[in-house]
Amino acid sequence: MTGLMKAATTGGTGIYRAPATRRFDPRRHRRVPGLLDLWLVGGPQGRPALPTEPDRSLDATAVADLVRRTGDVADDVRVLLDDGARHTELFTEVAGLLGHDVLVSPEGADIRHAVPVAAPRADATPDGPLHALPLDRVTRQPLDWLVLQPPDLATPLPGWFAMEDGLVRPRTGVVNLPLTTGMALATRADFVARRATAHRLGATAAELVTVAVTVRSGGFLIGDYSGTQQVRDAGHLAALLGELPLYGADLRLWLTWPSEPDEQAKLAEQAAELAETTGATVWTPPPGGRAELVGDHRRLRALDAAGGVAPWQAHRPRYADGPSAVDATPDGLLVSRLARERIVVSTVGAKTPGILSAGGTVTVRPPVDVPLDAVSDDDTGPARSVAPSPRPALAAEHRRAGRYGPPWLRPRQQVNVEAFEAFVQVAGGVERAVAEGVPSAELFLVAFLDPRSAPPGADLIGVRVEPGGAIPVHVLRSHIPARLQYLLGAPDTYLLPAARLDRARVLGGFHSADAGRLRPVAGIDGGQLRIRPAPASWSSAGLPHDADRWPVHGTRRAYALLPARSRNLAPGWLPLYRQRPAARPGRLLVEVRVPRGRTVDVGATADALACLALARSRVELLRRAGVELILTSRSYDRVQVRRVHRARDGVWEPVGGVTAGPLPVAVRGVQSDPTARATGSSSTSS
Repeated sequence: MTGLMKAATTGGTGIYRAPATRRFDPRRHRRVPGLLDLWLVGGPQGRPALPTEPDRSLDATAVADLVRRTGDVADDVRVLLDDGARHTELFTEVAGLLGHDVLVSPEGADIRHAVPVAAPRADATPDGPLHALPLDRVTRQPLDWLVLQPPDLATPLPGWFAMEDGLVRPRTGVVNLPLTTGMALATRADFVARRATAHRLGATAAELVTVAVTVRSGGFLIGDYSGTQQVRDAGHLAALLGELPLYGADLRLWLTWPSEPDEQAKLAEQAAELAETTGATVWTPPPGGRAELVGDHRRLRALDAAGGVAPWQAHRPRYADGPSAVDATPDGLLVSRLARERIVVSTVGAKTPGILSAGGTVTVRPPVDVPLDAVSDDDTGPARSVAPSPRPALAAEHRRAGRYGPPWLRPRQQVNVEAFEAFVQVAGGVERAVAEGVPSAELFLVAFLDPRSAPPGADLIGVRVEPGGAIPVHVLRSHIPARLQYLLGAPDTYLLPAARLDRARVLGGFHSADAGRLRPVAGIDGGQLRIRPAPASWSSAGLPHDADRWPVHGTRRAYALLPARSRNLAPGWLPLYRQRPAARPGRLLVEVRVPRGRTVDVGATADALACLALARSRVELLRRAGVELILTSRSYDRVQVRRVHRARDGVWEPVGGVTAGPLPVAVRGVQSDPTARATGSSSTSS
């Protein structure tokens, strides 16, 4: 938590309080270095417009031109506009025109200024400029800014800035992006492009470490998040790579050689020095050449100065122990010595057709040179490499097409019009996921065409999706919730909505091994793909995130039954009732006022989930138990107590001296301590 927003404690229980904010004032706005703030308002038909010209709406080209005239071409852009995500398509186009990220507020958020906790009250005038903060219009809780990346360069990887409790914070330190094994070093100028290429590189074997770096003046160009950059030598680069397992390994440098002969000589010396310092065999393209990605194969290939395919060159440390674990091939790839000796691969347990099948035990004769990006040295067991499925053809559905499940998915989505095969990541075991359903707090599952898109070591289910059963993420026509923004920009990722899971069949189960290889799980007989409730720790009471809320409008009265003797409110969630329940001994009846959308409507949620492909619904069990409404602990502080009653002789009697206020505060003064002496408890209850 930041100094602007902290968790206050009441009676020993941590209660999160809404941050103090005030109306957005451009004169008091705090600028973030490296970020251009663009203040816009709603114009004609709700489209963005300048505050000085509210009657003239702006298109993407006009916004991009405005940014170019007023800001630095290296800056990202933050749009200070309420409900900025309603214009996701427009601002995504702006990101593409500028070649930089654009930050917008989520839908349902107002732009406010956060007041430091040192200020005596929200209406006071704190010293200094104030941070902009998207605030949920209903819950009054801070929301994180949404990062829209250029469409052609979009990835799930993070942006230049950090998001912390709704605030934009500059990152510190050296700019680096994660690779499966290694890292990509970047500068402010090439950050967006480097991020996109880093995401495209596929998984590699553990013994091959990849480092992407820009070369300048015969050295290595290192940038930091302050926007500065410096040319460093091999010693400094080795220090930056200190956390990577380099000693005795093979280090592949993803770089482009300089064209000047003297700079090439310097870089060759630096590569040799890097090998001596790290104890690794350093591989580079030939002098004057470069390394490039091979189309959609997600592998690196070396090219010479003329652009032709050429072998990688090795820079070996003087005291290397034994030969290198890899060889360079004439076709510009790095291959494993042991993998080249592999002749037969056995696969077992797969019984299904298509890309996921092996037809029982088969013999596969690989090419003479096997890229390390595709297999690893221990590829002698049942694990095997699986090629990604081709992307299916798409078409927009009719507005009256069948429902999807998640309420934020609007009609007329683009869906697959031909069957395809994909992979779904599961938690808690493949066998149970197939038999009982994939655990999820969402009303959809995420499927990948390429198994390497899942984290290494993940469990996967192979599925066949019939036409209309999947929605590609990269062409979504809806604004997806902030918690799912990480999915945007992945071209091989698809949503399988819960209402369409009857079009998805299980083909097999797999454990992912190194380098994107899969080990089939025996005994998977297939069946319909389903969702089962996630553990209670994943969401409120284990219910889906997209539950129906109550009240829909305004503020409504409800009742809570609480123990007369207790120290705190129940952790997690509390059941509420619309009508006053009958008197119960040892209980307090608390009448509360509930703001809009603060509780989960159990009955409405159960009705909405009844027709979805769920293995079983926890919300149905709650309805059978008589639970009407669920108030989560995050909203305790937002519910106001009106009256409190105590059960006596089968009726509710009012408790005097109760001060109206937030639920945790009001109840604390009424409930008695269960650890108190019996006499003390008796006198309190009487």
